[in-house]
Amino acid sequence: MTLKLRKFERRDMDELFSWFPTERDVLQWAGAGLSWPLRKGEFRKLIKEHRGDTLIREVWAVEAQNRMIGHFQFALNKRLRTVGIGRIGLAPAARGHGHARQMMDLVLECAFSREWVHRVDLLVYSHNESAIRAYQNAGFVLEGTRRESTPIGGEIWDTHIMSLLRYEFDKRTERE
Repeated sequence: MTLKLRKFERRDMDELFSWFPTERDVLQWAGAGLSWPLRKGEFRKLIKEHRGDTLIREVWAVEAQNRMIGHFQFALNKRLRTVGIGRIGLAPAARGHGHARQMMDLVLECAFSREWVHRVDLLVYSHNESAIRAYQNAGFVLEGTRRESTPIGGEIWDTHIMSLLRYEFDKRTERE
């Protein structure tokens, strides 16, 4: 199945929000930057940042057969030559079907299509082993861990930072 990218739109919010039914799910997907329960007003603000001449954020949908099956966001920092990937998610029905690799390939092609980008990075909770595997398979390297960085209920989660540099991406894509 071929995946493609398109800008995330308001009409996608209900579908996206349905993928994360609990506070724990939302925190794992979005970090502490979004409230629980999810609010459309917060998301509309994010979508607005994906318009205009000086983009600081891009909000994307990933489609398969004209249906949204994935989502991610970019935080753009031209001064630091960095794209931060965040809020990466696959629809529950799309999980376990090998879409993560193809989606990550699209995400990285999109990020590195900007000539100024030297580094792409992301944060992932240390217990999210399937996501960590997907990121490692895409070429990301674990840089370190922010210990006990995110409290939820009676737990405190560790956060890993992972990155991929342009020359690593170029080397990986040459091989394929």
